[in-house]
Amino acid sequence: MLRRGSCLIVGLLAWAGMAQAEPVSLTAAVDREEVAIGEPVLYTLTLTRPEALSVTWPKVEAGFGEFELYDAGNEPLSAREGTVTEQRWYRVAGFAAGSHTIPAPVATYTDASGVEREARGEALTITVTSVLPQQWETLDIQGAKPLMRIRRYGWLWWLLGALGLAGMVGGCWWWRARRTVATAPAPPLKAPHEIALEALERLRQEALPSRNAYEEYYVRLSDIVRAYIEGRFSLRAPEMTTEEFLQLASQGQALSFDHRSSLQTFLAHCDMVKFARYQPSGSEADEAFGAARRFVQETIPAPAPEPAEQPGGRHAA
Repeated sequence: MLRRGSCLIVGLLAWAGMAQAEPVSLTAAVDREEVAIGEPVLYTLTLTRPEALSVTWPKVEAGFGEFELYDAGNEPLSAREGTVTEQRWYRVAGFAAGSHTIPAPVATYTDASGVEREARGEALTITVTSVLPQQWETLDIQGAKPLMRIRRYGWLWWLLGALGLAGMVGGCWWWRARRTVATAPAPPLKAPHEIALEALERLRQEALPSRNAYEEYYVRLSDIVRAYIEGRFSLRAPEMTTEEFLQLASQGQALSFDHRSSLQTFLAHCDMVKFARYQPSGSEADEAFGAARRFVQETIPAPAPEPAEQPGGRHAA
């Protein structure tokens, strides 16, 4: 009977010790489980701990997987009956279509007995959808035409070769006859933003939307922006799809997040007109033109600073 009582007392003491252990919980949540490419997601971590316990927060700034972090903040602490609740939030965005997982966050702390422990949150999966309609690749694409037989004209190649040789001889003679004539210097190359703004102005003057030529208008408008991006940021934008370009742009610092978001909206609108046969209104066409011109103007490189003038009228090297 005494032994049973001793065991009962030991069990109660162990249970009491567990009840007095520092309970730490960590939960992760997102405001949306499905977003389009470039759309922000609010990722929230909530940590509950005893007031006297110090906890090391997860180092999540570099652990969002395929998502890019562009903003973060803290909520005010709340304490009640010796328990503190902390909350931190992060805004992230994905630029690659598919299902992507944010790894499980891990917080660490040391309990009353000096043992280091972990509080682990949940790994969350978010689906990033394409900005293009489903099966857009098959829209308005005709089947392959039958093979065409090409007739061979051997004598034609000999004739073309002779004409080419004669042209080379004549060109050399003309060059030798005029090599003493002074040639005018080539005009300076224009900056990418100057070329883009001039092309936008020519497109505006053609007034294609007033003639219901929306598809031609949007094709040329997006081509101007993509050519500008190629020249300004060397991203090869005219050779890439919208998703490929946005994914490449997210890997570097050439464009800010706001510019990538506005560009994503602009290109998605153009793709809807070009590939999904969306019929925009006149005001939408004007807004797209304004977005293109605003993007070019806001990304014009800052002028190089002039060299400081030193005493004696000389400029610093």
